[in-house]
Amino acid sequence: MASSVRLDFNLQALLEELSQDELSQFKSLIRTITLGNGLQKIPQTEVDEADGKQLAEILSSHCPSYWLEMATLQVLEKMHRADLCERVKEELREAALRSFNKNKPLSLETIRKGEPKPVDLDEMLVRFEAEAQAFTETEEDVSGLREAKVLKKEMPGKEDRHRSILKMKLKQMWEAWPGDSKEVQAVAQRYTTLIPFSNPRMLPGPFPHTVVLHGPAGLGKTTLAKKLMLDWTEDNLSHKFKYAFYLSCKKLSRLGLCSFAELVFRDWPELQDDIPNILAEAQKILFVVDGLDELGAPPGALIHDICGDWLKPKPVPVLLGSLLKRKMLPKAALLVTTRSWALRDLRPLMEQPIFIRVEGFLEKDRRAYFLRHFGDEDQAVRAFELMRSNAALFQLGSAPTVCWMVCTSLKLQMENGEDPAPTCHTRTGLFLHFLCSRFPKGAQLGDTLRALSTLAAQGLWAQMSVFHTEDLESFGVQESDLRPFLDRGILRQDRDSKDYYSFLHLSLQQFFTALFYALEEEEEDRDRHAWDIGDVQKLLSSEERVQNPDLIQAGRFLFGLANEKRATELETTFGCVMSREIKRELLCCDIICDEDRYSTLTDLKEVLHCLYESQEEELVKGAMAPLKEISLHLSAADVVPSSFCIKHCRNLEKMSLQLIKAKLPENVTASESDAEVERSQDDQHMLPFWTDLCSIFGSNKDLIILEINNSFLSASLLRILCEQIASDACHLQRVVITNISPADAYRNLCLALQGHKTVTHLRLGGSAQNDTLPALCEVLRHPKCNLQYLGLVSCSATTQQWADLSLALEVNRSLTCVNVSNSELLDEGAKLLYTTLKHPKCLLQRLSLENCHLTEANCKDLAAILVVSRELMHLCLAENPLGDTGVKFLCGGLSYPDCKLQTLVLWNCDITSNGCCHLAKLLHEKSSLTNLDLGRNDIGVPGVRGLCEALKKPLCNLKRLWLWGCSIPPASCENLCCVLSCNQTLITLDLGENSLGYSGVKLLFETLTRANGTLQTLRLKIDDVTDELDTLLKEIEGSNPQLTIATENQEPWKKRPSSGYFIV
Repeated sequence: MASSVRLDFNLQALLEELSQDELSQFKSLIRTITLGNGLQKIPQTEVDEADGKQLAEILSSHCPSYWLEMATLQVLEKMHRADLCERVKEELREAALRSFNKNKPLSLETIRKGEPKPVDLDEMLVRFEAEAQAFTETEEDVSGLREAKVLKKEMPGKEDRHRSILKMKLKQMWEAWPGDSKEVQAVAQRYTTLIPFSNPRMLPGPFPHTVVLHGPAGLGKTTLAKKLMLDWTEDNLSHKFKYAFYLSCKKLSRLGLCSFAELVFRDWPELQDDIPNILAEAQKILFVVDGLDELGAPPGALIHDICGDWLKPKPVPVLLGSLLKRKMLPKAALLVTTRSWALRDLRPLMEQPIFIRVEGFLEKDRRAYFLRHFGDEDQAVRAFELMRSNAALFQLGSAPTVCWMVCTSLKLQMENGEDPAPTCHTRTGLFLHFLCSRFPKGAQLGDTLRALSTLAAQGLWAQMSVFHTEDLESFGVQESDLRPFLDRGILRQDRDSKDYYSFLHLSLQQFFTALFYALEEEEEDRDRHAWDIGDVQKLLSSEERVQNPDLIQAGRFLFGLANEKRATELETTFGCVMSREIKRELLCCDIICDEDRYSTLTDLKEVLHCLYESQEEELVKGAMAPLKEISLHLSAADVVPSSFCIKHCRNLEKMSLQLIKAKLPENVTASESDAEVERSQDDQHMLPFWTDLCSIFGSNKDLIILEINNSFLSASLLRILCEQIASDACHLQRVVITNISPADAYRNLCLALQGHKTVTHLRLGGSAQNDTLPALCEVLRHPKCNLQYLGLVSCSATTQQWADLSLALEVNRSLTCVNVSNSELLDEGAKLLYTTLKHPKCLLQRLSLENCHLTEANCKDLAAILVVSRELMHLCLAENPLGDTGVKFLCGGLSYPDCKLQTLVLWNCDITSNGCCHLAKLLHEKSSLTNLDLGRNDIGVPGVRGLCEALKKPLCNLKRLWLWGCSIPPASCENLCCVLSCNQTLITLDLGENSLGYSGVKLLFETLTRANGTLQTLRLKIDDVTDELDTLLKEIEGSNPQLTIATENQEPWKKRPSSGYFIV
């Protein structure tokens, strides 16, 4: 066991004071707190069995003191043990005071002497105002003094020594960067112009600036921060800042309690005497807080216990939080760098920050870097195009270090006469080649590889990428063990502080994390998972990916390492043993085998990328074979992995496609946006994979449904898709196309279906389909047209186009259902369609004119059609303002004996009780009508009474009646009960969203306990289910087992209750 850390409070006494239940609760809660920098392995079984004394020893031996102090306070607060929490705080305060008195600079002695309480910043500034004015020179005086010193060749002052030391350290940064740094410096220069206080053309604002540089790991945020510091040391920013301080969070994370003055000046002993004067001029200070995400602070620590006293000892997160919140030195300028995921904790802290997203190498930067690295233009262009062919790898290449890794790997392969193309197919392939190419075969570094992978996994789960020597030692890893990886550029050691190590890039740490899971588990490592390392199942869970996005790529790398050839290459190079059970373990994960697999689009996309990374067809087949439906939301980067996996979906029956536009700047016009998307889709690297993906329409006979929605299809992508759909090998039956662009995409897809032997269902929707009708008419006139259902939703055609469609419908001999819902048909367009229904050979059985802007006058023409139509059985007129007069006209047609109509939908048609009287009269006599939807019409008590009288008549054939939201009061329940008692045809009654009251519902339930009717489904609104109603429900269940009572509220604007009985 590692040696115990010294704590500033008595943890053992505290834990021994807890009851057994409280101790168990303490163990459970402390596991939920991210371990941060405490990268020791904590055996879970030992913790579970430990008593208070043993637990204190285990925690002290495996966790840093600062983390343990903060975690203990948080756990005690969650346990509501305020007494113990206050006791710990008091012990920590006393320890901090002892430490401060022992270690404080001499220059602070007089400030603290005789003061019983902390000094507020504003009071401190007042106290030193006179001294500051006497001591501080004006900017011109300082400038003149510097010139005089140079002329006299005097020794530089403290401020100048501060600059010169910083300058020497920062100059070394460029030497430490792998490869040529010219492009890196160019990128740094490009971004510094965006930072207000580093751009000479930008006027200073009225408030001190807080600038946040954020972005993924390795894109140059730290480089930019140090470039800004370097500019200051070279006097480029001296007119704005007298002092600049660089605060590295990876180093600060190791500090315990200290004051802000100690935190800032701990590395500058020559400035100790001037601390009050320096801080008194906060408006002339620049603080660069680098790597805030590397601080490893528990959630909420930055905003907890905010302090304005720069002499008061506090935990480092509190001090930095106070600086960012501008409680500490509010006039200072701040530059913060962090990874984007940490912004969620940072945003609440800052006031009026300027956020700058760092993008790293642009495409032109990457191309220039390849040309510089290779020297040979042909080789550089070939290597660059290989990286560009893999969208995921190309995106990662925005990090300069990744560019160097790619160049190094591909150049070596070219020099050895090898084909570098396969290396760039996946990220795993590239990183594996880079790693193995750095070592000779048979290096026998298996044990070191295992230790390094464990360290990587611990850090990744703790969201930490910088490791201290103590972390290495805790795993038995010595500096000599790491030397091969340091010498070969896998790891790097901090130049300023030799105690800190990191992987060359976060992606390498993710790769080694995957190795942690892929290596064969040795006997002594059976209990290898510490608290903060999840198993494979947890690594791939969507919940963990949301909390820790760094795990995503580690999971993909793990699939990549399941490849047999790659495992063999690692074994040959390092003498390690790779697990052969990892494939089975991956296939057993919930994300692959759960019954609700791919419940979200994010899960599905992640699975496709993971499976592609493996390049193992058997693994892909095992994962994809059970799929019967799939929904693909494709960006350019998703086409390749999707095409690789979809061809293995042997049982696929339905595919939904959405091709997503890339996000472009807001000032880009729509036409420019479409042109940019077309260029990206027509990329020569993407088209072969799109062809491969579309080939499934010909190779899979079970695939019968295709939906394409919210997509932009370039000319090339559209041509390939149409060729595959039009193929004789395609067995599609149902095609739905909604909201696609450009406008001619509708037309081309329609023509691809012309004469198709299997497609029976076509639905087109969206505002851009207006020019589609001519092509659609061609399809309908084709002698081999097999379409049975045609949907034209939200179509705004001209009168002539509706006339042409009507003529095409007369010629067609296959259509049985036409749906033109939400289209601007108007009365004139409707009349043209009605002529089709008059044709003796018309086969239309279902017609939907929902929300087509029809009026009551149109119903007169429609009534005449109902008399002569031989086939029409279902008619939907929902959402048209027909009114009672319109209903009267319709009933005139429906009353004829030759009328075949069975279903009539009059949802939300402005019908009142008067309209219901006409319908009731119709139902009194023998009518073909069996399904009637009157939902969302205010029919009231008289309307319900009339309908109920009709339903009691033996000639009434009505089977389904929908009265959803018809303003039916409790008083109408007596009439409804009479119907339930005697009617022998009604099987569905929908009373949803009507306030029937407790008495009304009770009356209905009591009737149903006695009724012997045919009712099978009753929907109604119940505001309060009492014991009495619950008892009645159970009685109904016993006496009428065939009856289903639905009490949930239906939302009509999402789905009309009767829709399932009308349009497919």
